[in-house]
Order: sequence, then C-alpha cells, then structure tokens
Amino acid sequence: MACRQLFCRRFFQSHVSSNILAQHSGISNVRRPLSYIKFTSCRFQPSIFTGRNHNCRNQTHSVKQLSVINWSNQTHRSFHLHSCCCCQQIGDEKATTSVNSDTAKVDYTLRETVLNVMGAKYRVSYVDEGDKSDPVVLCLHGMPACHKDFLSILPALVNGGARVILLNFPGIGYSWHLEGPAFDYSHLTKAKLVEAFLSYLGINKVNMLVSHSSSGHSGMQLSANTDLIQGVTFICPIAHLPHGKSKQTFSRDVMYYLLKLPIMRAVLGPLILSVFRKVSKMPIPEVEYFYGLIVESKTWNWKQAEADLKTINAKAMPVMVLAAHRDPIVQLYISKGVMNLLGISQGNRLTYSKDNVWQPVEKGNVNPMKHGVIFEKSSHWIQKSHPDVVADLILNFLKAINDHR
Repeated sequence: MACRQLFCRRFFQSHVSSNILAQHSGISNVRRPLSYIKFTSCRFQPSIFTGRNHNCRNQTHSVKQLSVINWSNQTHRSFHLHSCCCCQQIGDEKATTSVNSDTAKVDYTLRETVLNVMGAKYRVSYVDEGDKSDPVVLCLHGMPACHKDFLSILPALVNGGARVILLNFPGIGYSWHLEGPAFDYSHLTKAKLVEAFLSYLGINKVNMLVSHSSSGHSGMQLSANTDLIQGVTFICPIAHLPHGKSKQTFSRDVMYYLLKLPIMRAVLGPLILSVFRKVSKMPIPEVEYFYGLIVESKTWNWKQAEADLKTINAKAMPVMVLAAHRDPIVQLYISKGVMNLLGISQGNRLTYSKDNVWQPVEKGNVNPMKHGVIFEKSSHWIQKSHPDVVADLILNFLKAINDHR
C-alpha cells in the first residue's frame, strides 16, 4: 500500500502542479504538502484514470479523470484534470454524493462555474437541488463555513417544494480566486458575486434568501439595495452592533499583522488558532480560514448594516429572524435589535422553549410576513440543532409570501 501511495504521489508531482491539485481537491492552502491528499487510486483500482481528448485553444491534450477524497472534511470529489499547461482547469461540475452531515446522509451534486466579478475571476462551487420551476431558496453561509451548514435542512426544503441553492463564497476551499484583484471578503464583493451568480443561473427573483451569521451583511445589502429578493430569513445574523470578540479590535489587528505573511501563518497560526478556538467556541478547522475571518471582520460596517435594516423595513419586505438564546457568537440582544430595526414587534416574536414547546401556544395572531423566533435551547447553528423546525419555518414563510402575492 505504501509503495502504491508513493507511486501515485510521484506520478502527480510529475504531471500536475501542486497548486492546481490542491485547489481542485477542495483545499485552499496550496502550500500544504501532497501527503495531506490521499487518492482513491491508491485505495482502489487504478482504472479510474481514463484518458480523453480535450480541445483547448492551442492544442489537443489528454484529460485524466481523477477521484479525490479530502479527508479533512470527508468529501468525495470527482473531476477531469487537464494536463495541458495552457488551460489547467476542471470541468464545470463536480459530483459529490452521500456526504455525512451532522444528522444524516445527504445526496447532492456540487457544481462549479467561473464568474467575473468586479474585475476578478472566481471558480465558484454551489449546490442546486429541486425542481427548476419551484420557488427559489438561496442560502448564504457565514465565515468560516460552506454549503454544509445547510445540508441538515436541504432534504426537507426540497421535499417541501423548494428549489434550494447553496452558494460557496471563496476562501473556504470550495470556491477560489483565479485571477485579478484579490478577494477582499467584504459584504459588497460578496453581494456582487451573488448577483453575478444569479445572472449565470438565469434567476431574476429569489423567493427566499436565507443568510446565516456573517453573511447577514451581504443579505442586508442584497435585500435593501436590489430588487432580487422577495423575502429574507436571517439566522443569528451579524448586524448593526459589534458582537462578542469583534469588539476587541486591537487584538484582531495584532493577529492580522502577525498572520499576514504566509510564513508567519505557518509558524504562529496553529498556536493562535488553538487559543482562539477555546476562547470563542468557534470550530474553525484551519489557519487559512481563521485568517480569512480576520480579514473579513476588518470590513464589517455596522452603520451600513443598520441603514440597510431600516431600508428593508421601509420596503415592507417579508422578513423572519431566527435567534438563539445561548448564542456565544452573535448575542441575543443583537438579534433582538435586528428585530426592532425590522419592525418586528413583541407580539410577533415566538419562543421555541427548552421543552420543544412553542410560546405562545397560539401562533395564529403572529404576522406570517414579519416575525421572529427565539430558540431557548440552541447555539449559533440553529439550522443544525433544530433542522426540522427551521425547515418547517422557512417553508411556511415561503408559502405565506407566495399566498400574499
């Protein structure tokens, strides 16, 4: 087995640049040694490598079909690897099946496309499940996170009659920057990327936008300043007030300058990340993702978020806010402040108690177009701790929007 692994590693070192291989295996840190990547060819039959011809602009060259397992997040990804130096890219789609979420095994397809956004080119991956004629539910993840944050509610939403789209922002290993100005992690750039992505899919109206955590700023920007969004659900959103550790701007800036150089990230990164994990309770897996979170936090604009929330309220847009009583990242008073700015009155706020009981029991008086829910027994990832309840809330909200139309 060791000899076969060594042979495969040497083979790919001689045929593929480590940069391209690392990117296309779903790992953002291209400086990582190849020993971190194990190939199915070393574990199964080498017959998975099949030669094909591909016409590029300069010549005809061979393509190897490669299946890679990324053991860091237990995903199985298949793609076509181009050995020609003039167009080292992969196909527009990658298949990812039977990936374990926190609750169950979910089958889905991870697709890819290339987008041009504000002078930069990105290879973006996404999930698009459900009938194309069904109402569109677009889910935006926080930082650092990815499409997997919504896998727990994906089957219920699709079975409930929604077309569910999970977009991956660059910087987390599933989408990445190709060329042009570097990705700055700002909510404005993310919003522009979402607009370009929806244009690529031919979608001019999103029936329901679901923004979790730090994507709240992007969701507010899109909802307030475009005509793309019909209704929006915010889940523990970063919003108009600094939350938790984001108040400590001095320590954030120190970490930013310490980790700015790649060599310093390699030397000091693991230690700083280990301390941050214990203090913040955030399950950040890698230093590169942690650095991306620091860069993004420097772009957060609290005043702009407050202005966007007021604009959403003025537009009378249907809105739902889900908050967690025990959220260590976005404290409950911030989510309640979001409800206030969106015009969600006390009478339109429900509580899902520790005993899994709705309070008040009679929900009929709650405005279905503008309401909030506080989960007493949940943390920052409500869609993971209460997937059935969250999916049911989104579907009911989506139905109310469609009935109102």
